Amino acid sequence: MIISCILSCLGLRTLRLIFLYSLIWKHICNIGPIIINDQKHGDYLFMMLPIDVTIRKAASDDYQGILDVMRPWNMHHVPSPEMPEIDMNCFFVAVRGKEIVGASGYAIQSDGTAKTTLLGVLPAFNGTGIGKELQLARMREIHTLGVRSLVTNADRPEVIAWYQRNFGYRPIGYVKKVMSFGDPDLDQWTTLQTDLYEFFDDQPSRETHRQAYIEANDPPPLGPYQPLVINVCLTGMIPQKEFTAYVPVHPEEIITQAVEAHDLGASIVHLHARNHDGTPTSNPAVFEQIISGIRRERPDLICCATTSGRGGLSFEERAAVLHLEGNAKPDMASLTLSSLNFNTGPSVNGPSTIERLAQTMKEQGIKPELEIFDAGMINFARYLERHRIIGGTKYFNILLGGISSAPATIHSLSYLVQSLPGNSIWSAAGLGGFQLPMNTISMAAGGHVRVGLEDNVYFDAARTRLATNADLVRRVVRAAKLLERPIASVQETRRLLGLGTTISQHKMKY
Repeated sequence: MIISCILSCLGLRTLRLIFLYSLIWKHICNIGPIIINDQKHGDYLFMMLPIDVTIRKAASDDYQGILDVMRPWNMHHVPSPEMPEIDMNCFFVAVRGKEIVGASGYAIQSDGTAKTTLLGVLPAFNGTGIGKELQLARMREIHTLGVRSLVTNADRPEVIAWYQRNFGYRPIGYVKKVMSFGDPDLDQWTTLQTDLYEFFDDQPSRETHRQAYIEANDPPPLGPYQPLVINVCLTGMIPQKEFTAYVPVHPEEIITQAVEAHDLGASIVHLHARNHDGTPTSNPAVFEQIISGIRRERPDLICCATTSGRGGLSFEERAAVLHLEGNAKPDMASLTLSSLNFNTGPSVNGPSTIERLAQTMKEQGIKPELEIFDAGMINFARYLERHRIIGGTKYFNILLGGISSAPATIHSLSYLVQSLPGNSIWSAAGLGGFQLPMNTISMAAGGHVRVGLEDNVYFDAARTRLATNADLVRRVVRAAKLLERPIASVQETRRLLGLGTTISQHKMKY
């Protein structure tokens, strides 16, 4: 349902590929980790192989299975001048069920060096990592025997490059083939040599470099996803009980729904306060009741108080919540970085007001939740950072799809994300029916999400079902699971945003 709704809303081939890739990867390819236990050579031998494939030493009755693996590669001619025999004591096989799908072997030479013999996997299993693990298996065993020099003959250019890239080989010469063996269009072997001592000494460093590079440069699933931060905007200023009974307006309702959102996976709650009649208020006493009530039930949940520019409030009224102390002090506070229009009226945020709010947050040790609706607001964030009014790890909420905001498209989100200053964490929200598409795009792209009734009171794009905050959080969690993305705990979110583990430990860095 999630996938079809997103695709019907956007009609974007990109999203289709994102979701199909996720589903195919998990449910069709059926991959998972396999670890060959080897204390000497360390955890860097962790591979991602088909979950039902194992690597083991060859047994005497594996002979024909090994030849069957080599047949598609024209390496099954045994005995022959190229391959006089197969020493089963020096072979490894990759097994799926009862079928041998790959094999590798070696021989110890009379001069104390070693030579690889055969290595192959069935064509259907190319690219699965089986060949690499088979190569590592024989290299480990040869190394354990105290052999330093390992020689390999290869003919195909892509295979030669594979040995050099992954195993430290260098070419040392050429050998004429004595018969058709391997690639029938090539009449010579390239002889490669690797130093096993150097390879295994250097391999942890190589793997650390590779993993660090992947994490810094490659998109998921090659690089790991950050745990997903879910920010729930429970109430807002506009939704009323007369329209939807599910919006929490009284303090106890807000506290109850904040606790429920936390227990479903949210780590931040974005808070608005209401009067007894349901109208918005900036009264710090109401915020105090809400925040202290949340802290009583879920002490670590991150509380973000609004300083909204809607409703014609003065600076003092907007900033009042920033002066709460003790258990009622907010961890974060919203900071909208320019004026803009909504369907129901303007949000007025003049430059001096924004700067004063930001300066007050800095003085009070409260982290700004930087709300941006278009690219110009990012420029103002840069201005604030340039003057050291904000700094450290910055948390941006990108809200798209409003009447005067940037449109809720992949193009807009991509441009805004690329425009953010360094050391920024970003979250995406869509207003109204754009909430689910923008949340999902953000999750797939590595961003985080803002979700809740403040932005969208309906569960479906057709507006046939009113949503609850719990409904919207559950849907985000389900979508994250489809993308195989973990949900951030409160403590993970605090570390990610540079917040203290408790309210008393807040120390903002500027």
